[in-house]
Amino acid sequence: MHMMRRLKSIASGRSSVSDPGGDPGTKRAKVDQDVEERIAAEPIQTQEKVLGLDLQTSSGNLKCEASTSGVDPTARTEEPGVDQLPKEMHEMTIKDDKVDDLNDKDSEPTMINGNGTETGQIIATTIGGRNGQPKQTMSYMAERVVGTGSFGVVFQAKCLETGEAVAIKKVLQDKRYKNRELQIMHLLDHPNVVQLKHFFFSTTDKDELYLNLVLEYVSETVYRITKYYSRMSQHVPLIYVQLYTYQICRALAYIHGVVGVCHRDIKPQNLLVNPHTHQLKLCDFGSAKKLAPGEPNISYICSRYYRAPELIFGATEYSTAIDMWSAGCVLAELLLGQPLFPGESGVDQLVEIIKVLGTPTREEIKCMNPNYTEFKFPQIKAHPWHKLFNKRMPPEAVDLVSRLLQYSPNLRCTALEACAHPFFDELRDPETRLPNGRELPPLFNFTPQELSNASPELIHRLIPEHARK
Repeated sequence: MHMMRRLKSIASGRSSVSDPGGDPGTKRAKVDQDVEERIAAEPIQTQEKVLGLDLQTSSGNLKCEASTSGVDPTARTEEPGVDQLPKEMHEMTIKDDKVDDLNDKDSEPTMINGNGTETGQIIATTIGGRNGQPKQTMSYMAERVVGTGSFGVVFQAKCLETGEAVAIKKVLQDKRYKNRELQIMHLLDHPNVVQLKHFFFSTTDKDELYLNLVLEYVSETVYRITKYYSRMSQHVPLIYVQLYTYQICRALAYIHGVVGVCHRDIKPQNLLVNPHTHQLKLCDFGSAKKLAPGEPNISYICSRYYRAPELIFGATEYSTAIDMWSAGCVLAELLLGQPLFPGESGVDQLVEIIKVLGTPTREEIKCMNPNYTEFKFPQIKAHPWHKLFNKRMPPEAVDLVSRLLQYSPNLRCTALEACAHPFFDELRDPETRLPNGRELPPLFNFTPQELSNASPELIHRLIPEHARK
């Protein structure tokens, strides 16, 4: 009823399309009350994290500088608890008992020995020792928390043997379930996906079991970069929009086409960026899953602003097209400087989408969820895409947004098709450079597996002549 009243108010003219120039801070996402109940059937956690290095400008170029506290005041306000290890982390102790039934047998976990994970303390874990490999001790000094959420905590650490910075994601485990994130991370190997170095388990005095994923450390996120430019009352430079979106799509093409995994939580916070090279890496596979035909999935998945409409309509059999919708939302946010669909609840999210795309047709609703039977929506006309963006916006950018943000999942372009879109033609120009004069990060080093399902015409568009062997 609330949805119908809201939609009818839009139809009667009392509510209008969101002003792209508004303050995104006035519509912060809230966690719905029933999240734990809905997720109980499929134990996946959505996650929020902000990595704590300031973005500053120097000679007109974007670069990364560490602040004295490691987190800027804005980030601390947005993410309470950052830079302070939670109480349960202080209680961490190490036990030697083995862990059973949490992972496949070929992923037998390593138990750690050490003093816990307080700032400045050292975690020592042994790797190797299987299949004739020598055992090797790796020691990490916990330095600071860089992200917290319902999933646990992510902290930056330093490997004492190599001096390398890593991110350690500590996730509370439920002994009733296998850890899907660990299983999936073992499958991933791509320049636009964060690398898993190794993992170990640890326990608390309360016998709570934690999985620790040791990941490569990347200092920035698309979220923080967008916030930086927003605070400066500037738009993200178009070359960065092109670079980030292209690499998002390439990462999705890999996990969708090669690994067969749907990420299910694409959002700016889960897109890591090296601020010097602007190479992007997709992270946080805590919500990811291999989607099997006929196997139901939870519809309460993906952070609200980036949630595909079929999920809002309660679909339980959906496809990797939900990631492409999310990618379209991220692209629009990079272009606008704020979220395109800032819904305050699940219902309000649909309202925000309808205000832009118009009322879905009966056929479109059936494409999103064949089991949905409520079709009595007031008729709202679609808002022209070109009117949502600045007049100077390249038409290719607006066209790509429109191809990704389609009600019908089967009409959204695939990730590989998106990579070949004309919006990215500038990246394929051998003369294109970053604003600081450096070369672009690797973009065209596709493996045969990545291109296995691509037509010759698509491959020709994907790989520019100067990058062909």
